[in-house]
Amino acid sequence: MKSPEDLVVDPPVLRVDSTRGMIRTGKGRPQKLRRLLQLSQEDYARLLDVTVRTVVRWEVGATEPNPATQEKLEYLFRLSKSLGKLIERKRIAQWLTTPNPEFLNQPPLDLVQSEYGRRVLEHEVERSEWGIPG
Repeated sequence: MKSPEDLVVDPPVLRVDSTRGMIRTGKGRPQKLRRLLQLSQEDYARLLDVTVRTVVRWEVGATEPNPATQEKLEYLFRLSKSLGKLIERKRIAQWLTTPNPEFLNQPPLDLVQSEYGRRVLEHEVERSEWGIPG
């Protein structure tokens, strides 16, 4: 069985689809990120504010994320890299889904829904990287 580190080695490859003018991720990239984060399809769908069916369709290559969702995916990839420097990769999913007093007892996963929440999360991760207590 592959470890989460084996599933995503490179960031999602982005390219512009000249026929639609949108950013594309390439088949399987959302699934690799989901597996890296060790999230169920249900948690991943909730995180990205889409249905489980949409996640399944991305994973089989039937559709691709819209630009707003692509932005969240890119953020999640950067976040997973930052968290990987602070905690073991196998514990990232647990950290993301566990209510945290630093975030008013919300799971960090819930903060990804808004731009403000992402900034708060980034700030706390940066503080941890620099060894600044919360």
